[in-house]
Amino acid sequence: MNKKIISFLLMVTLMVMFCGCSEKSDESENTTQLSISQMQSVCELATLECYYHNTAKMESEKDVMWWSTSKKLWVEYSGIVKVGVDISGLTMDVSENVVTITIPDAKVMSCKVDESSLSPDAFYSETSGLGAGDVGGEDQSKAFAAAQDGMKEAAENDTALLLQAKLRAQTLLENYVKNIGDITGIDYTVKWVTVENE
Repeated sequence: MNKKIISFLLMVTLMVMFCGCSEKSDESENTTQLSISQMQSVCELATLECYYHNTAKMESEKDVMWWSTSKKLWVEYSGIVKVGVDISGLTMDVSENVVTITIPDAKVMSCKVDESSLSPDAFYSETSGLGAGDVGGEDQSKAFAAAQDGMKEAAENDTALLLQAKLRAQTLLENYVKNIGDITGIDYTVKWVTVENE
């Protein structure tokens, strides 16, 4: 009787072990395959954050009766620009041990003026002509919008920064592919195809 119970328990234990092993091997297989969603996550990690410090200018002129009047406003500001690769344009094709990755050029993902940098000391104004009026809240709003636009334009024209962001994404993606290759024993070669942003 005892031998039957022991045999039964051994059989159950072995079945549980085999089931457990097969589940683990499936799980490890899923984590050792190249995945476009993992690559997209890698691209998001590659996003660069850049701090800008600049001055924006707003100027308006008008004639009041026979006087020419003008208002000028300068605002000194700081802000953060995020530059990276748009993951929706990222694709991958695997043929034997060659991984072809199509990657778009880097672009400005977002930019935001740090409102805390816009203290009263950050604004400088000048008026000339009778009836020019004071620089008010509307003028400050225009200067703030100009600062936002100026920061974005400066980042979009910074080709060195955009190239750095793209190269950073490519380096991290290539490391990801090589790491998966090391785990699976496949010596992957990475080829790049670049597409321009629309």
